[in-house]
Amino acid sequence: MADAYYSRPEWSYSSMKLILDHGIDYAVAAKRGDLPDLDSKAIDLGQLVHMLVLGGEDQFAISPFENFYSKESKAWRDEQKAAGKHIITLGMFKAADQILKNIENHPLAKQYIFAKGATFEHEMYARTADGVDMKGKADVLIRTNESAMITDLKTTAKFDKFFKTAQSMHYDLQSAVYTLVTASSLELDPALVKFAYCVVETVAPYRVQFMIAGIDFVEAGERKL
Repeated sequence: MADAYYSRPEWSYSSMKLILDHGIDYAVAAKRGDLPDLDSKAIDLGQLVHMLVLGGEDQFAISPFENFYSKESKAWRDEQKAAGKHIITLGMFKAADQILKNIENHPLAKQYIFAKGATFEHEMYARTADGVDMKGKADVLIRTNESAMITDLKTTAKFDKFFKTAQSMHYDLQSAVYTLVTASSLELDPALVKFAYCVVETVAPYRVQFMIAGIDFVEAGERKL
């Protein structure tokens, strides 16, 4: 269960990133659940794309109504909410579906996402040499003999900026954390674990590009650990 993963006590990339951006006190408070809950039930296009790619079609419902003023529309809306589903518009679904097609048509997609034996949202846990318990949930894990490939799906409205700001956004830290956790949990040499981003644009023309984390990028993330 996703909730069980997020409630576990290990440190994740997201929680460690908070230390760099806001300090240890803020990160610990967030980890403990002491910060105010924004309680946002809305789903954005990026989340919808994740669901379509990684297998979450049962988590949303396409609204047949333009609004929820009528008794019929309110009843439908309440039924979907009771079932725990996100309500989306047809326009939003069409955009996400086009993005999915663009991902599937990319020449590297079969190698880094839809490869044979790929598992989605794979949970992993490890302990560092310093005794720090860590966790990671790989969007895509591809295990081949004595090596492993991790692919993380990143959606952004600022497609070109992503590649220029990856390190300042601490994505190098993410690549280091996932390399470490994957190698430890699968008992592999870290040198045999590769990490890649599938960067997806959430505004037209919905471009897709894969970014493979090189050694320098991963080592830059390791220095942040």
